[in-house]
Amino acid sequence: MSRFFGVPIAWIFLLIETRFLANKGVVNSVADKRRQQRTKLAFRYFAWKKFFNLIRIELALRTGEPRIGGTAYEWEIDTTNICQLKCPLCHTGLGTVNRDKGIMHIDLYKQTIDQIKDYAIWLTLYSWGEPFLNKRIHEFIGYAHQNNIATITSTNLNKPLTADEADSVINAGLDVMIISLDGTTQEVYEQYRVGGHLDRVLDNIRLFVERKKALGSQTPYLEWQFIVMRQNEHQMEDAEKMADELGVDSIIFKRVDFPWGEDNPEVAEKWLPRRSEYINENPLDRPYKESGSRCWRLWRTSVVNWDGGLAPCCYMTDAADDFGDVKTTPIQEIKNNEKYMAARGLFDAKFTPTTYVGCQDCPVYLETPAGQGRGVIDIPRPQPVLSSVKVQLNGMNGNGSGSRAAGKIIANGSKIVAISNGTGEPQAEPVGVETRLEE
Repeated sequence: MSRFFGVPIAWIFLLIETRFLANKGVVNSVADKRRQQRTKLAFRYFAWKKFFNLIRIELALRTGEPRIGGTAYEWEIDTTNICQLKCPLCHTGLGTVNRDKGIMHIDLYKQTIDQIKDYAIWLTLYSWGEPFLNKRIHEFIGYAHQNNIATITSTNLNKPLTADEADSVINAGLDVMIISLDGTTQEVYEQYRVGGHLDRVLDNIRLFVERKKALGSQTPYLEWQFIVMRQNEHQMEDAEKMADELGVDSIIFKRVDFPWGEDNPEVAEKWLPRRSEYINENPLDRPYKESGSRCWRLWRTSVVNWDGGLAPCCYMTDAADDFGDVKTTPIQEIKNNEKYMAARGLFDAKFTPTTYVGCQDCPVYLETPAGQGRGVIDIPRPQPVLSSVKVQLNGMNGNGSGSRAAGKIIANGSKIVAISNGTGEPQAEPVGVETRLEE
């Protein structure tokens, strides 16, 4: 019976994704295979409560209602913001994220999942860090899967993995693994994935393909994501052949995105390909430029950082821009708090903002009719606040009290080599991370 009702529901999701979005520019920028993939996942994890919540959110988005009755249905949880690579167009690689580094505590994660499981359709377990540096990532995946949430992760696959580690991720129920791989030779690959090892990535891909077959699993769906840039565009055909040889499920060629705030044409010239179909109309804009009158992220999505900080989108990298903290405040209270109401209100020309929100400096807002009519908002931005230790493990104590539990940093000189939960058990292996401890 559920499958009988599920088929038309899946088509409704498809129509929402491709026809009736308030901001169609977003859909047009997403690869076809990824849209179809998301629709299949919505069908696989269908629940009526999620569906009716989606309708409530979509209605609020179209009317611009600042106070929502539903709850965001696309969620992103960054279980760690540590990465071992130094990609030159990534805020993490550039070191421009004003947030302490660390790994989310599993208790904080479960506390978050328990609050969103009735609403979340898609959960992406990545943002500004490398998920496999969280040694318990399979537990994070498994808990979401058990709670009927589709899980997607994106990885550079540069950490050496064992068959047991691959099996734990597959058995946990991961639905989609996006593999960031932008070249078919080490010389080309390392120009962007600075510090990366192509042979290690290929070995890990082969490992996942082999272990999926051995376990008889159709998941995770392995998607090779190839960012098309000046140095690698000549390898696109080779990449397609290699994808077939490796046995990945698909390869997607993606346009290059520039970090928020980058406005140097020389930087764009260095990385942009010559093939015009892989260049955005305004390359230095944020990648998902809106074509409507408001930003859908403020209604549909939420991001929870490893430290519990909640923001409406991943572009808000700094802790000072968080809209709330899930360690101390229920999500149902955060979703309509002063910052969220102020941010959604920006898209109403009659609204007068009195609270700073990061959205007021975003071109997504500034290029809407309300943003152009209102002009610059003279509310100063708070200064970023960082602790004296740049990397920490932050979460709940073993008794679930919710208090801050400082983790132990295992360092070799000034280079961080591992992070412990304070009991001696390593929680991550940030090999090669150049973050230094302040004296």
